Amino acid sequence: FVQHLLNVGEERQDHYLVIEYVQGKTLRQVLEEHAPNPLPQKEAIRITLQICDALAYCHEHGVYHRDSKPENIMILDDNNVKIIDFGVALLEGARRVTWRGLSGTVGTPDYMSPEQLRGERGAAGSDVYAVGMMLYEMLSGRTPFEGENVFAVMNQHVSQDPPSILKFNPDLSPELATVVMRAIRRDPSKRYTSIDEMAHDLRNLDEVKPVPYQPDKERPGGRYRRAVYLILVIIAICLVIIAFGVLAQLVHGVPR
Repeated sequence: FVQHLLNVGEERQDHYLVIEYVQGKTLRQVLEEHAPNPLPQKEAIRITLQICDALAYCHEHGVYHRDSKPENIMILDDNNVKIIDFGVALLEGARRVTWRGLSGTVGTPDYMSPEQLRGERGAAGSDVYAVGMMLYEMLSGRTPFEGENVFAVMNQHVSQDPPSILKFNPDLSPELATVVMRAIRRDPSKRYTSIDEMAHDLRNLDEVKPVPYQPDKERPGGRYRRAVYLILVIIAICLVIIAFGVLAQLVHGVPR
Protein backbone atom coordinates (compact mmCIF):
# COMPACT_ATOMS: atom_id res chain seq x y z
CA PHE A 1 0.00 0.00 0.00
CA VAL A 2 3.06 2.31 0.04
CA GLN A 3 5.14 3.55 -2.90
CA HIS A 4 8.54 1.85 -2.91
CA LEU A 5 11.88 3.63 -2.77
CA LEU A 6 14.11 1.78 -5.26
CA ASN A 7 17.42 3.60 -5.06
CA VAL A 8 19.24 6.73 -3.94
CA GLY A 9 22.34 8.31 -5.37
CA GLU A 10 24.37 11.34 -6.25
CA GLU A 11 25.33 12.62 -9.70
CA ARG A 12 27.52 15.70 -10.12
CA GLN A 13 26.73 16.85 -6.60
CA ASP A 14 22.98 16.46 -7.20
CA HIS A 15 21.22 13.96 -4.94
CA TYR A 16 18.35 11.91 -6.35
CA LEU A 17 15.78 9.29 -5.41
CA VAL A 18 14.48 6.52 -7.65
CA ILE A 19 10.92 5.63 -6.69
CA GLU A 20 8.39 3.15 -7.98
CA TYR A 21 6.24 4.29 -10.90
CA VAL A 22 2.60 3.86 -9.90
CA GLN A 23 -0.01 3.37 -12.62
CA GLY A 24 -3.56 4.47 -11.92
CA LYS A 25 -5.62 7.50 -10.91
CA THR A 26 -5.23 9.78 -7.96
CA LEU A 27 -8.07 9.99 -5.48
CA ARG A 28 -8.39 13.62 -6.57
CA GLN A 29 -9.18 12.46 -10.13
CA VAL A 30 -11.75 10.00 -8.81
CA LEU A 31 -13.41 12.71 -6.71
CA GLU A 32 -13.53 15.05 -9.71
CA GLU A 33 -15.16 12.35 -11.83
CA HIS A 34 -17.98 12.10 -9.26
CA ALA A 35 -18.25 15.83 -8.49
CA PRO A 36 -20.37 17.41 -7.20
CA ASN A 37 -21.70 14.12 -5.84
CA PRO A 38 -19.98 12.09 -3.13
CA LEU A 39 -18.47 8.68 -3.68
CA PRO A 40 -20.62 5.62 -2.91
CA GLN A 41 -20.40 4.95 0.81
CA LYS A 42 -18.94 1.44 0.48
CA GLU A 43 -16.28 2.68 -1.92
CA ALA A 44 -15.32 5.57 0.35
CA ILE A 45 -14.96 3.23 3.32
CA ARG A 46 -12.96 0.69 1.29
CA ILE A 47 -10.51 3.35 0.12
CA THR A 48 -10.20 4.82 3.61
CA LEU A 49 -9.51 1.44 5.21
CA GLN A 50 -6.66 0.79 2.79
CA ILE A 51 -5.24 4.23 3.53
CA CYS A 52 -5.50 3.48 7.26
CA ASP A 53 -3.73 0.13 6.84
CA ALA A 54 -0.90 1.75 4.89
CA LEU A 55 -0.44 4.55 7.43
CA ALA A 56 -0.65 2.10 10.34
CA TYR A 57 2.26 0.19 8.80
CA CYS A 58 4.22 3.44 8.51
CA HIS A 59 3.42 4.44 12.09
CA GLU A 60 4.58 1.04 13.36
CA HIS A 61 7.95 1.84 11.80
CA GLY A 62 8.10 5.35 13.23
CA VAL A 63 7.20 7.21 10.01
CA TYR A 64 4.41 9.81 9.84
CA HIS A 65 3.29 11.01 6.41
CA ARG A 66 1.95 14.46 7.46
CA ASP A 67 0.77 15.36 3.95
CA SER A 68 -1.93 12.81 3.19
CA LYS A 69 -4.33 14.25 0.61
CA PRO A 70 -6.27 13.02 -2.44
CA GLU A 71 -3.37 13.98 -4.73
CA ASN A 72 -1.10 11.58 -2.81
CA ILE A 73 -3.48 8.62 -2.88
CA MET A 74 -3.30 6.45 -5.99
CA ILE A 75 -6.15 4.15 -6.99
CA LEU A 76 -4.44 1.39 -8.95
CA ASP A 77 -5.84 -0.39 -11.98
CA ASP A 78 -6.88 -3.29 -9.71
CA ASN A 79 -8.71 -0.78 -7.45
CA ASN A 80 -6.25 -1.17 -4.61
CA VAL A 81 -4.81 1.92 -2.95
CA LYS A 82 -1.22 3.08 -2.70
CA ILE A 83 0.12 6.11 -0.81
CA ILE A 84 2.75 8.16 -2.62
CA ASP A 85 4.92 11.23 -1.95
CA PHE A 86 6.57 10.99 1.45
CA GLY A 87 8.36 14.28 0.78
CA VAL A 88 7.40 15.86 4.11
CA ALA A 89 7.29 12.70 6.21
CA LEU A 90 8.56 12.79 9.78
CA LEU A 91 10.81 10.06 11.16
CA GLU A 92 10.09 9.40 14.82
CA GLY A 93 12.91 10.70 17.00
CA ALA A 94 14.49 12.71 14.18
CA ARG A 95 15.54 16.27 14.91
CA ARG A 96 14.40 17.46 11.49
CA VAL A 97 11.70 16.55 9.01
CA THR A 98 12.79 14.47 6.06
CA TRP A 99 13.12 16.55 2.92
CA ARG A 100 12.01 19.99 4.17
CA GLY A 101 14.04 20.53 7.29
CA LEU A 102 13.72 24.30 7.76
CA SER A 103 10.13 24.40 8.95
CA GLY A 104 7.80 22.17 10.91
CA THR A 105 4.84 23.72 9.09
CA VAL A 106 4.48 21.51 6.04
CA GLY A 107 1.57 19.87 4.29
CA THR A 108 -1.53 20.91 2.35
CA PRO A 109 -3.89 23.36 4.14
CA ASP A 110 -7.17 21.58 3.31
CA TYR A 111 -5.95 18.44 5.10
CA MET A 112 -3.46 19.83 7.62
CA SER A 113 -4.20 19.45 11.30
CA PRO A 114 -4.56 22.57 13.47
CA GLU A 115 -1.40 21.65 15.37
CA GLN A 116 0.61 21.56 12.13
CA LEU A 117 -0.75 24.96 11.16
CA ARG A 118 0.34 26.26 14.54
CA GLY A 119 3.89 25.25 13.66
CA GLU A 120 4.02 22.00 15.61
CA ARG A 121 5.61 19.00 13.95
CA GLY A 122 2.54 16.79 13.85
CA ALA A 123 2.59 13.00 14.06
CA ALA A 124 -0.01 10.22 14.29
CA GLY A 125 -2.82 12.59 15.24
CA SER A 126 -2.14 14.73 12.18
CA ASP A 127 -2.37 11.68 9.91
CA VAL A 128 -5.68 10.72 11.55
CA TYR A 129 -6.97 14.24 10.91
CA ALA A 130 -5.93 14.14 7.24
CA VAL A 131 -7.58 10.76 6.66
CA GLY A 132 -10.73 12.02 8.36
CA MET A 133 -10.74 15.07 6.10
CA MET A 134 -10.43 12.88 3.01
CA LEU A 135 -13.24 10.61 4.21
CA TYR A 136 -15.36 13.71 4.87
CA GLU A 137 -14.76 14.85 1.29
CA MET A 138 -15.44 11.42 -0.19
CA LEU A 139 -18.76 11.15 1.66
CA SER A 140 -19.97 14.73 1.20
CA GLY A 141 -18.44 15.85 -2.10
CA ARG A 142 -16.65 18.80 -0.48
CA THR A 143 -14.13 19.75 2.16
CA PRO A 144 -15.54 21.08 5.46
CA PHE A 145 -13.74 24.42 5.23
CA GLU A 146 -13.90 26.76 2.25
CA GLY A 147 -12.57 30.30 1.91
CA GLU A 148 -11.51 32.98 -0.54
CA ASN A 149 -7.87 32.00 -0.21
CA VAL A 150 -5.57 29.50 1.45
CA PHE A 151 -5.03 31.71 4.50
CA ALA A 152 -8.78 31.89 5.19
CA VAL A 153 -8.95 28.08 5.09
CA MET A 154 -5.94 27.78 7.39
CA ASN A 155 -7.54 30.14 9.90
CA GLN A 156 -10.74 28.06 9.97
CA HIS A 157 -8.77 24.87 10.68
CA VAL A 158 -7.07 26.54 13.62
CA SER A 159 -10.00 28.50 15.05
CA GLN A 160 -13.05 26.26 14.73
CA ASP A 161 -14.33 22.71 14.58
CA PRO A 162 -15.66 21.55 11.19
CA PRO A 163 -19.40 21.58 10.49
CA SER A 164 -21.11 18.23 10.89
CA ILE A 165 -20.90 16.06 7.78
CA LEU A 166 -24.63 15.41 8.17
CA LYS A 167 -25.18 19.02 7.11
CA PHE A 168 -23.98 18.09 3.62
CA ASN A 169 -24.99 14.43 3.50
CA PRO A 170 -27.93 13.75 5.85
CA ASP A 171 -28.29 10.22 4.45
CA LEU A 172 -25.21 8.96 6.28
CA SER A 173 -25.75 6.70 9.26
CA PRO A 174 -25.17 8.28 12.69
CA GLU A 175 -22.46 5.68 13.32
CA LEU A 176 -20.45 6.63 10.23
CA ALA A 177 -20.92 10.34 10.89
CA THR A 178 -19.59 9.79 14.42
CA VAL A 179 -16.42 8.16 13.08
CA VAL A 180 -15.81 10.96 10.57
CA MET A 181 -16.31 13.78 13.04
CA ARG A 182 -14.21 12.15 15.75
CA ALA A 183 -11.28 11.91 13.34
CA ILE A 184 -11.31 15.63 12.54
CA ARG A 185 -11.79 17.28 15.91
CA ARG A 186 -9.72 20.43 16.34
CA ASP A 187 -8.58 19.23 19.76
CA PRO A 188 -6.17 16.27 19.21
CA SER A 189 -7.20 14.73 22.55
CA LYS A 190 -10.75 14.29 21.20
CA ARG A 191 -9.63 12.46 18.04
CA TYR A 192 -8.81 8.80 17.63
CA THR A 193 -5.58 8.01 19.43
CA SER A 194 -4.32 5.95 16.49
CA ILE A 195 -5.08 5.24 12.87
CA ASP A 196 -5.74 1.60 13.87
CA GLU A 197 -8.48 2.72 16.25
CA MET A 198 -10.20 4.64 13.47
CA ALA A 199 -9.92 1.66 11.10
CA HIS A 200 -11.42 -0.63 13.75
CA ASP A 201 -14.52 1.55 14.03
CA LEU A 202 -14.90 1.76 10.25
CA ARG A 203 -14.76 -2.03 10.03
CA ASN A 204 -17.24 -2.43 12.88
CA LEU A 205 -19.76 0.37 12.42
CA ASP A 206 -22.47 -1.71 14.08
CA GLU A 207 -20.44 -1.51 17.31
CA VAL A 208 -19.98 2.27 17.17
CA LYS A 209 -22.09 4.22 19.65
CA PRO A 210 -23.50 7.28 17.84
CA VAL A 211 -22.53 10.51 19.57
CA PRO A 212 -24.30 13.80 18.73
CA TYR A 213 -21.69 16.15 17.33
CA GLN A 214 -21.05 19.20 19.46
CA PRO A 215 -18.36 21.62 18.20
CA ASP A 216 -16.18 23.11 20.91
CA LYS A 217 -17.20 26.58 21.98
CA GLU A 218 -14.80 29.38 21.17
CA ARG A 219 -13.24 30.90 24.27
CA PRO A 220 -13.40 34.71 24.59
CA GLY A 221 -10.56 36.19 22.58
CA GLY A 222 -9.44 32.75 21.42
CA ARG A 223 -10.19 33.33 17.76
CA TYR A 224 -8.30 36.63 17.78
CA ARG A 225 -5.24 35.07 19.41
CA ARG A 226 -5.23 32.17 16.99
CA ALA A 227 -5.61 34.50 14.01
CA VAL A 228 -2.62 36.55 15.16
CA TYR A 229 -0.59 33.41 15.74
CA LEU A 230 -1.51 32.06 12.31
CA ILE A 231 -0.47 35.32 10.68
CA LEU A 232 2.92 35.04 12.37
CA VAL A 233 3.29 31.45 11.16
CA ILE A 234 2.38 32.49 7.60
CA ILE A 235 4.93 35.31 7.71
CA ALA A 236 7.57 32.84 8.90
CA ILE A 237 6.71 30.45 6.06
CA CYS A 238 6.95 33.26 3.51
CA LEU A 239 10.35 34.29 4.88
CA VAL A 240 11.60 30.70 4.62
CA ILE A 241 10.37 30.47 1.01
CA ILE A 242 12.10 33.74 0.15
CA ALA A 243 15.29 32.53 1.83
CA PHE A 244 15.13 29.29 -0.16
CA GLY A 245 14.74 31.26 -3.39
CA VAL A 246 17.70 33.51 -2.65
CA LEU A 247 19.83 30.54 -1.59
CA ALA A 248 18.90 28.60 -4.74
CA GLN A 249 19.92 31.53 -6.93
CA LEU A 250 23.24 31.84 -5.12
CA VAL A 251 23.96 28.11 -5.36
CA HIS A 252 23.03 27.78 -9.03
CA GLY A 253 24.90 30.96 -9.83
CA VAL A 254 28.22 29.49 -8.65
CA PRO A 255 30.15 27.88 -11.55
CA ARG A 256 31.09 24.24 -11.04
